[in-house]
Amino acid sequence: PVPVLSVDQVASLLGNSARWIALRELCKEPALPVYELGRRMGITPAAASKHVALMLRIGVVTGVYGRLYALAPAFRPAPGTLEIDFGHCVVRLGRP
Repeated sequence: PVPVLSVDQVASLLGNSARWIALRELCKEPALPVYELGRRMGITPAAASKHVALMLRIGVVTGVYGRLYALAPAFRPAPGTLEIDFGHCVVRLGRP
């Protein structure tokens, strides 16, 4: 079963374009370090870390292998897709 995020959690998560980029990049990779997420998001590692912290609190991202981060297993998209089911909505993050 897909965990259902509250509407407030989804709004907070998707309320910033940098987090959309982070989610898209985490759909493509098994795990990424904060500095690489920041590079792909076009922001500093410190700023990326704040976005990752929010995604960790919501439960969409999990820490793996020390300082690497990945989408939580319940939110991993099907292979080859960039769609995440948040319970209330399915978000399409672009083409692979």
